[in-house]
Amino acid sequence: MRIAVMAGAVLGALCLVAAFVFANGAPQEAAMAAMACAFAVIPYVGWRASQIYEEALEARKFRKELLERLDALEKSRQI
Repeated sequence: MRIAVMAGAVLGALCLVAAFVFANGAPQEAAMAAMACAFAVIPYVGWRASQIYEEALEARKFRKELLERLDALEKSRQI
């Protein structure tokens, strides 16, 4: 996924350069600059969302294990 982010950044940079070199006016420059931002931002957002999801899964697993250990400790103290 990190490669897609880097490729998007490079593609966005090339699109931005092309916007300033080949555009025939401000509206075309603005449209191509928006496309450049999209090429760079959308892959990053997807990558970051997957990172956050993985961190949430790890936290959920940790909390589950912690609760199981606390339950076992509580049972051992009751006996």
